Amino acid sequence: MNQHATTHYLKKMAKSMPYLLPVLLLLYFFSQPASTDIPELSVNQAIQSLLASKQHPLLLQPDFSKHSEALTQLYLMNANQLIWLGEDRPVKNRGDALNILSNAADDGLNPVDYDAERMRGYLQHAESLPQSAVTELASYDVALSIALLHYLHDLHVGRIDPRDLNYPVQFGTKSTIDIVALLALHLQQQSLAELPLALAPKLAQYRQLKQVLADYRKLDLTAVSVELAFEKSLRPGAHDLQLPLLRQRLRNLGELSEEDLAGMSESDSLYDPASIAAIQRLQQGQGLKADGIVGKQTVMVLNQPLGEKIALIELAMERLRWLPDLPDGPRIIVNIPAFQLWAFNSAEDQNPLNMKVIVGKAEANQTPMLWEDMKYLEFMPYWNIPKSIMDKEILPKLATDYAYLVAQDIELVERFADNGGEYLDNVVDGLKSGRVRARQRPGKKNPLGRVKFIFPNKADVYLHDTPSKTAFNRDRRDLSHGCVRVADAEKLAEFVLDGQEGWDLQAIREAMTATKTQRVSLKRSIPVLFFYTTAFVDQDNKPRFYPDIYGHDMLLQKILNKSPGLSYKQPLMPRNATVSG
Repeated sequence: MNQHATTHYLKKMAKSMPYLLPVLLLLYFFSQPASTDIPELSVNQAIQSLLASKQHPLLLQPDFSKHSEALTQLYLMNANQLIWLGEDRPVKNRGDALNILSNAADDGLNPVDYDAERMRGYLQHAESLPQSAVTELASYDVALSIALLHYLHDLHVGRIDPRDLNYPVQFGTKSTIDIVALLALHLQQQSLAELPLALAPKLAQYRQLKQVLADYRKLDLTAVSVELAFEKSLRPGAHDLQLPLLRQRLRNLGELSEEDLAGMSESDSLYDPASIAAIQRLQQGQGLKADGIVGKQTVMVLNQPLGEKIALIELAMERLRWLPDLPDGPRIIVNIPAFQLWAFNSAEDQNPLNMKVIVGKAEANQTPMLWEDMKYLEFMPYWNIPKSIMDKEILPKLATDYAYLVAQDIELVERFADNGGEYLDNVVDGLKSGRVRARQRPGKKNPLGRVKFIFPNKADVYLHDTPSKTAFNRDRRDLSHGCVRVADAEKLAEFVLDGQEGWDLQAIREAMTATKTQRVSLKRSIPVLFFYTTAFVDQDNKPRFYPDIYGHDMLLQKILNKSPGLSYKQPLMPRNATVSG
């Protein structure tokens, strides 16, 4: 492309995207040929030929068609001349680019995927080539551009598209960033080292996980860690020779301080109050029953290998790259495998509301990932019984106990009727055919409890209270039909209605004990995220690791490893799973 054509292209781009005008003006001057010693037409031809092929033989993954459009735009803005090589191209840019690729592991990515060491070798060889070696220079130059664009894409939006894993459309749809213009600007300013920070997720959780990953990588992965193994559950006041090892493990996990350890004898085998309190803190953060008893689940947390933790952090960081841009203001997050909910007043809230939850059963009723806006809540709600639950659970009971519906305070109403209705002569036939629907009246027997929180979604799931609180004492809480039961519905209602006129704590309590259903529309909707991550840094800045209850980690790791025969379209959950209640 000659100078006149380049000028015309830049003017056209500037008219269609005025916000890029400063960048384009910089690129106009930057795009002059690197050296008059290199035949301009030959470089142009060599680069165009490479771009047209969409295959680069020097790369571990030769097919770069995924990045072809961005690559073509990058070189077109540079008049199809060398970007990295040539006497007039800054050595600093090449060095920064190589360092970015080599440091990909800092963000939980693999430098091998971006040919980091290969690129270093190629560019070292390129420095010894004469300027007349046009084909080789162009090949090395384009290879580095491909590797960098590949890395920047993966850092910003993730290595795979979550929608290929049956995630909702809201995931993987971040606001568009013109990576090519951003890259070109940093090239011109010789500030490439700042580029990863500009494209990585802006989430506090991402930054915290990145720091934990760096800290863990400083530790010796090859060190043999002695596992704790108790013949029976360790209870307060008991003696065990493994207590010194237990205390050191608690110190490594940040639950005991050096000051705590200093006051203890290395030979002391008593399960003392300080160690008990540390175990309780660990259990609390893990969503376990904080009773201080070191049982099976607690031992598993204490014995988890460092290498496994690092792998889980890398998966967590990948999933965070899939998240849509988060709006300002309150938000509610349910981490499914943690069995916990966090309600934040803002992105920087350091003291969020936290409570245990019950999620969908692992086998057939998995709670789905979602990102929706809470629109309203209902106090003393009816439970509209899903047909799947009616067919599988209620009709068999009705067949042997005709009074079952009355005993459970379940009423039958005409299909789609809002109120009342009348019983049909043939109750079972009516329910089977769908001529009538069943709903359970508000009250103590209603499984939705005293309030449910609604954020319309295709899966028809919601947050709700429950009359049965004992299940929250269990360590593993995947027990529902897909909806999420919350441990403290009153506090969640208080959070949701905070600042809404007429809804102080007293009004909430009255509504939760009323005899009639009351719907309250929110003045401002609240984003609700159902998410799945087995590595999470809590509000005390301590990393926590949770069981992979739905097998999502295993599947995601296989995909990232590109295991033969595994479909990228394989869903993470049954598409026909029942997700109500």
